[in-house]
Amino acid sequence: MTSLPTLLISFAITGMILTALTVWKKKTNSTFWSFLQYFCGVWFVFSGLVKAVDPIGTAYKMLDYFAAFEVTFAGLDNFMSGMAPLFPWLAKSSLAFSIIMIVLEIAIGVMLMVGYTRKFSAWLFFLIVFFFTILTGFTYLTGYVPTDANFFDFAKWGPYVKEHMRVTDCGCFGDFIKLDPKISFFKDLGLMVPALLFLWRSRNKHQLWTAGTRNLVVGAATVLSLLLCVRNTYWDLPMVDFRPFKIGTDVRAQKELEGSAKIDILGWVLEDTINHVKLKFMEPEPGKITYYKQYPAAQGWKVREQIKTDFYILKDSVKVPITKTKISDFAVESADNGEVTEDLLNEKNYSLMIVAYHLEGEKQKETYTVQDTTWAVDTIAIAPDSFQLAQRVVSVQPRKIERMVFVPTPDYAAMFQDKINPVAEAAEKAGWKVYCITTFGDSDVAADFAKKVGAKYDFYRADDKLLKTIIRANPGLVVWKDGKVLDMYHHRHLPAADALLGKWK
Repeated sequence: MTSLPTLLISFAITGMILTALTVWKKKTNSTFWSFLQYFCGVWFVFSGLVKAVDPIGTAYKMLDYFAAFEVTFAGLDNFMSGMAPLFPWLAKSSLAFSIIMIVLEIAIGVMLMVGYTRKFSAWLFFLIVFFFTILTGFTYLTGYVPTDANFFDFAKWGPYVKEHMRVTDCGCFGDFIKLDPKISFFKDLGLMVPALLFLWRSRNKHQLWTAGTRNLVVGAATVLSLLLCVRNTYWDLPMVDFRPFKIGTDVRAQKELEGSAKIDILGWVLEDTINHVKLKFMEPEPGKITYYKQYPAAQGWKVREQIKTDFYILKDSVKVPITKTKISDFAVESADNGEVTEDLLNEKNYSLMIVAYHLEGEKQKETYTVQDTTWAVDTIAIAPDSFQLAQRVVSVQPRKIERMVFVPTPDYAAMFQDKINPVAEAAEKAGWKVYCITTFGDSDVAADFAKKVGAKYDFYRADDKLLKTIIRANPGLVVWKDGKVLDMYHHRHLPAADALLGKWK
């Protein structure tokens, strides 16, 4: 598996090769500065490209940051609390923010390598590294902040606990590689060194070709990276899939593997509730519980957090580290709260999952008329000592009733009616299991939606982040068989029924 040291070595080797070529062409002012330009430039281009194949993933990561920042600033009692409303506004444009950031990162990388407008590119590089350092620093440092404390309540900071972090990882390299937040933070602190050096001595940077050619190269890189981002968001699924549910994944087997993962308790974060003192106690032997002997509850000590190992599995009595993915959270419910996860993963035949992690539309008032009938009961004598009761209608009055119903947007409804439903009906006739999964938030309108679009298949519900991880399309189709992901389709490229059934027989 690729690691950060491997990437850094690759960037350094590439930088040395490009530096050697630049020296050979006599285009360098300083071998050291040229190497620094190429090393940082290659780093930024690579980092931008692995995010450009999935800008939606970066947008989701920015949503996590915006949510955490909103809570942090809203909890302040000073003028900075006024910044809190800014973050929901930014969240609405998270995808555009993501694309701009990715394109800028790639463009800056190219600027550094070709020596584009040396002072200007130095400032751009410094500002974006500074921005990344704030994000990764916030991610890492929140590990010192108890869950019931605000980030800026420095007096309440305690021992580092990984589970305290408000955002789990920075997304620096997208889903290509997940970096530990501490490593990400120090990585960006390290990048601040060349960023400051470029500001200090930008005139030492080399410049390739003429100014016009440099402009053309940077402009072309910007346009191409923008088109790449648009292609991988609005037009189709990511051209390279680094997510855990990528095609070919045996989700059932991976879920079982991750479910068997274990952790060891190494220690505890304890608090003296009388004197309000916190400390970290490490157990002499992992898995043992001895802290109470030195810090008994009778003296006011309470456990605030556990200090644990990372997840691992035992293989031939050896602990093998394992990273838990979103597959661990794969859980699906029916409308009546019934668990259907195992049924879906154990389906031996082909199945078609329709993922709709946001039912586009709105609730509207619907007025309809009912007839209120007033009845009377007459007693009719049918013999001297016998009577019969008979009902008759006294009046019929129309009455209007209002109720809230969900009305999908015309374009979204048309996608289901014209494209998805025909494929779903053909698949069901062929013996496939067909179902749609939406989020818990949309589950209350799923029945109305199904009626409006004419969907006759079952609607289930799941966590929205899970659905967004499975496929980057709303709606999107996923073909499964026996717990394995076989194929995926973006809503702009949905297959015809005969093409889909012909491919998977």
